[in-house]
Amino acid sequence: MLTKLITITILSLTSIAQAEQFQAPITHTHWQVVESPLECTLSQLIPGFGEAKFSQLSGKGDFTLVFITNTHLSTQNNVSFEVSEARWQNIEQRLHLISVPTLNNQMQFTLSGELAKHALTHLEEGRAPAIRYYSKHMNEEISVLISTVHATDSIPAFRQCLANLSPYTFDDNNMLTIHFELEKSNLSNDAQEALTTLANYIKIDDSIKRVAISGHTDNHGRRSLNGPLAESRAIVIKNFLVEQGEIPEKLITTSYYLERKPIATNKSLKGRALNRRSEIELIR
Repeated sequence: MLTKLITITILSLTSIAQAEQFQAPITHTHWQVVESPLECTLSQLIPGFGEAKFSQLSGKGDFTLVFITNTHLSTQNNVSFEVSEARWQNIEQRLHLISVPTLNNQMQFTLSGELAKHALTHLEEGRAPAIRYYSKHMNEEISVLISTVHATDSIPAFRQCLANLSPYTFDDNNMLTIHFELEKSNLSNDAQEALTTLANYIKIDDSIKRVAISGHTDNHGRRSLNGPLAESRAIVIKNFLVEQGEIPEKLITTSYYLERKPIATNKSLKGRALNRRSEIELIR
């Protein structure tokens, strides 16, 4: 992983000295778009080097461009992210985006956020995002460029995927807690809304193998009554997820613990209110 960014000079131009260059040939440029509600990637194999990949995860994670290699590990120096003009223009100078420190044996070189988005825009306009750095296996700098060939055939599908990404992540939905009124097991409007969001997420995340629901009470009332109440608080959530959320019943397990697993003191009204709950855990 890269350390902190050290310079930003978006408008400066860099002259390229003699360097070993890697780029997919015009006749063998291959793009791959992977589309899902949880992740979008646009990648290209770069022969002799590895690959370059634009990607975005669901939620609020950074948009990234990463160059990945298994053969040209870096020395402890810097990597320059640049943009090269189209080949037909025969221009040696490049637009310099940013320089970032590298570590010994680094295999991934990542550009994040707005600069990565700028790199994608340059690619759409026919310019080649590139990096330059010192490899442990070369006596001079190496230069790695993304080929622009067929890029405009794949970028629209990638951008459509970005537009359809889920705003939520696994961590946003895991360990959801639903609270209940005293001696009640009915779902409030807020609880139903939260469970609807949860169900929508479960349906798009194939890594979820089980949904575990547990019911809890405070220590108010007799245990003979709290047992059925805790169970009812788990079952009402299961039924909502199955009937309203269309989650397969076989994916869901329920358990109930009465007052045995409090998350707050039962000596105060506020604490008891927090303990009247059900918890939903997503298990991968």
